[in-house]
Amino acid sequence: MQMSKLKKLFIQLCRSSYDFLYIVGIQSVRILKRLRRRIRKLLHPVTDLFVRLYEVSLGKQVAHLKREIRSIQEGFCIARQRIKEARKHGFLRATREYAWVAAKSFVRHRGFFFALLNIAAPAAAIAFLVLTVQHYNSLNYGLTLNYDGQTVATIQNEKVFEQATEMVSGRMVHDTADSNTGMNFTPKFQLTIADSSEFGSINEVCDKIIQQSNGIIEEASGLYVDGRLMGAVKSSADLRFLLQELLNSVRGSDKSAQAEFIPNVETINGLFPTTSIMTTESMKKMLNSTAQSAVVYTVKEGDTATSIAKAHHMTLSELNKINNNRLGDDLHPGDIVNIEVAVPTIGVRLVKTVTYQVPLSYKTVTIQDNSQYTDYSKVKTEGVNGVQQCVDKVSYVNGIESGREIVSRTVITPSVDKVVVTGTKKRPRISEPGQSTGSLMWPVPSLHTITTYFTWRWGSFHSGIDISGGSAYGKTIVAADGGVVVSAGWRNGYGNCIEISHGKGLHTLYGHASKLLVSSGQRVSKGQAIAKVGSTGNSTGPHCHFEVIKNGTKVNPLGYVKR
Repeated sequence: MQMSKLKKLFIQLCRSSYDFLYIVGIQSVRILKRLRRRIRKLLHPVTDLFVRLYEVSLGKQVAHLKREIRSIQEGFCIARQRIKEARKHGFLRATREYAWVAAKSFVRHRGFFFALLNIAAPAAAIAFLVLTVQHYNSLNYGLTLNYDGQTVATIQNEKVFEQATEMVSGRMVHDTADSNTGMNFTPKFQLTIADSSEFGSINEVCDKIIQQSNGIIEEASGLYVDGRLMGAVKSSADLRFLLQELLNSVRGSDKSAQAEFIPNVETINGLFPTTSIMTTESMKKMLNSTAQSAVVYTVKEGDTATSIAKAHHMTLSELNKINNNRLGDDLHPGDIVNIEVAVPTIGVRLVKTVTYQVPLSYKTVTIQDNSQYTDYSKVKTEGVNGVQQCVDKVSYVNGIESGREIVSRTVITPSVDKVVVTGTKKRPRISEPGQSTGSLMWPVPSLHTITTYFTWRWGSFHSGIDISGGSAYGKTIVAADGGVVVSAGWRNGYGNCIEISHGKGLHTLYGHASKLLVSSGQRVSKGQAIAKVGSTGNSTGPHCHFEVIKNGTKVNPLGYVKR
């Protein structure tokens, strides 16, 4: 029962939808028809106007043209029949019939033919004009250069002539003492039609202008540097050989090096005034000549004023004079130094690959030993510098390095680290300050190498021992025994020096210290730090000069101390 109701409801819904769509469709069609009738009614006057204009203007002519075409077609049929009949009576009758038909057709349809002529004539004129313009536009126009009634050359435009005259002037003004050649060339130009292959180049026009001048000219090869004529020689092969020889001399024995001229160097063959032409030997001297010019040098690592002067073949006073006497020993990498070098006539850049070796510094590794006292130091492994091979691409300008590019870095021999064992345990006090124990200890606990003994040396007696070793500078010097500082300060020959009295006529002396840690009159205990190893006074390197003085007499310290 319920299913029947649902079915009826569904059928009713479908009918309602159908009725709705039908009504909408019918109404839409009615609205569109009504809109079309109104638009047609609205546009009817306009369309009627265009139709009347067409009928008044073109309509009659088109209708007349149609009638004429139909008449001509009918005439062709009649003429064809008449000519066919005339051929039966011979060639002469056919010819007369042809002439009569043609004349009759022209007279009858002359209006049509004149109308076609009125249309075709302007169209043909326009087509002829277009073709004429295209033809002349496709032609190459140039200028004929005339001088004194003769044609010199055909050029593309006046700019070519201007550049050629500039080249002529460049050739004429070569620096010679007796140069008096002048130019007096007044050209005339005439527009002409020519093929592009007929246009003369700047060099050709230059040569022809010189030929027309009153100067004495010869065939030669000119050397131009940045567009300026340096001179000319008769043989172009000689000039090329001189330039190549100059590059080869800069390259030297390194055939793999690349040498090139810095400015733009050109050789041009042509006609040159004799005042510009020199011998091959004179050209060679000019190419190899130099001029003094001030340039700057950037200080590199390890450079000194003396080494810079020597590298540039100067004395130190000359180098100082150029730099207003401001050079000293405190040069740093990156500083700028003015130098004066010989600059060649033509600059040359040389690029070469340089291979060299540099040492690789070793590192110092410290190992702490808590079983040793803090003043203990011993080298377990000596450091060894390694070797590194460097390959650089170096650029030189006129013999002076201007740039460097790293190519490779290869370690040939690795460096060996230096291993030093140092103590960390604090040393207990052996005595109270100022009190002597009666025995002496080694004065530099971290150094145990004796470089000079208690003996004769260099014509005099060395009254002590010199204690040194690796990295000696700054090591701690301690009091060999407790006592009182007799003196602490500068002493001739000994530099920074300390003398301690230990009582009972026993004194010790410590010389060449870099720094003093005690002062005169101070009480010190055995093992107390009193100074730092240095190289002051008459010293050739960092060390501690140690002396033992007994009752005013200097005795061998090794009889009192042990390493």
